Amino acid sequence: MGTIDLIICGFYLIMTIVIGGLVGKKQHSTEEYFLAGRGMSWWPIAISLFASLFSAISYIAMPGEAYNFGCTMLVSGLVGVVALPVTLLVFLRFFYMLKLWTINEYVERRFSVSLRVVNSLIFMLGRLVYLGVVLYATALLLENALGWNPVIAVLAVGIFSTIYTYMGGMEAVVWTDVVQFFVLLGGVLLVIGVISWYTPGGVLGIWETAVEHGRTFQLGADSDFWDFSFKPRISLLALLLGLPFAVLTATDQVNLQRCLACKNFKEVARAVCWSTIGNLPVCFLFYFAGLAVFVFFKVLRPELDTGMKGDEAFCRYISVYLPTGIRGLLAAGVLAAVMSTVDSVQNSLSTVFVKDIYQRLLVPGRDETHYLSVAKLVTLLVGAGTCLFGVSVLLLFRNREIPLLEVSNLCLGVLGSFSSAIFMMGLLTSRVDSRAMIFGLIVALPGAVYFAVFRYLIAVPEERIGFMFLSLINIFTAMGASYLFSLFSSRTSAGQRSYVIWHFLRRGTAPEERNPEV
Repeated sequence: MGTIDLIICGFYLIMTIVIGGLVGKKQHSTEEYFLAGRGMSWWPIAISLFASLFSAISYIAMPGEAYNFGCTMLVSGLVGVVALPVTLLVFLRFFYMLKLWTINEYVERRFSVSLRVVNSLIFMLGRLVYLGVVLYATALLLENALGWNPVIAVLAVGIFSTIYTYMGGMEAVVWTDVVQFFVLLGGVLLVIGVISWYTPGGVLGIWETAVEHGRTFQLGADSDFWDFSFKPRISLLALLLGLPFAVLTATDQVNLQRCLACKNFKEVARAVCWSTIGNLPVCFLFYFAGLAVFVFFKVLRPELDTGMKGDEAFCRYISVYLPTGIRGLLAAGVLAAVMSTVDSVQNSLSTVFVKDIYQRLLVPGRDETHYLSVAKLVTLLVGAGTCLFGVSVLLLFRNREIPLLEVSNLCLGVLGSFSSAIFMMGLLTSRVDSRAMIFGLIVALPGAVYFAVFRYLIAVPEERIGFMFLSLINIFTAMGASYLFSLFSSRTSAGQRSYVIWHFLRRGTAPEERNPEV
């Protein structure tokens, strides 16, 4: 990477710090630090929703998926669109009316304080591991582009991403996400544009070549997409089984925290609709970039193809074969991708710890100045944990033939499946109480370890279970065990039963707010 490229990256990094510093001057309470004062408009929230959860691995994982297997995985994005009306008008509306700080407040009201703490710990562990995957993705590129030691790359990016998150809180996160979205989108368009310039037929030529090599949508009658077993990487069975759980995006703290920052529910509705529907065309651009790189190495310059996998091929193209200047813009796009996720998750992790554990259990009853100071300190500690998990994921997955997209699903999906089971049983049935739910989680834990480790992580590629089924198995096991336990012992109170979603649908109003201490 030349001097011009480094200057471009440096300018981008300085700009994010400036935004964090300017916004941070207005932070005087935890409501401003965690929820931007609950006064944000819909359009920056829509972009932040999209950028924070989409961009972390998009620059490498989605093009890598298209390079290796084609675009079929993109079909899974339709699940969120189909589930959107129920997600928005039922679940998000319900949670917004409760005026929560964290989604785990709902868990306490529906179940118990102990389960609130359990779910908080699950969330924190799962998201720290996920951030490790994000930094691992960044290290793949920085190793090739700059020759950095990958461990040093993880530490450098993790530390830098923490600075403006610490300085500016939620509002800084949202506005830097807006900038980062346009940087990362511009970067992927540059990849497509440069390769299209040298490809006969341009963009259409790339698509036609991808069709010839079976790298588009493999949905024919002979495709394993229609195979109703657990072996295919993606199948109609997995999508159908996962559809009911798609509404649980409303229970994800990173998502919900942005929605709670909106000034009214109308703004929430606009933000979520634009983010969900816009996800498909933008994701397609990233898949198409993978197809373009495939054409470059397999057709335009086959002598350069050394049998690389998709993740490595995309990194190699960005770092070696793009012209000077454009390479710097793409590197800035990668930094935007990782930072837009790191800042969002770090802010959510700090919120969960301060509101669900520190203020709720450890040190209740202090003033806002105290909790704001603790929130900033926790953000720094989360940054240190992010670096630690980044190095751990790097050491664990570096020499394994597992695509990055699957690594992220394994780390986030398996741990997140326990939370999904909690919310499904809490929202849909009044029978399951806290003891039954904890019993279900304990029963599901051995199976989660077995399938993740022995049937996937250390299994040979030909015998791995489809990675999309890993979380589904855990969810159904925990749900089934908790419900069976509740048949013999159920002690839910009338107040707890009022937090079942059917109560909200019948009355059209959320239960009265409790837990004044948070």
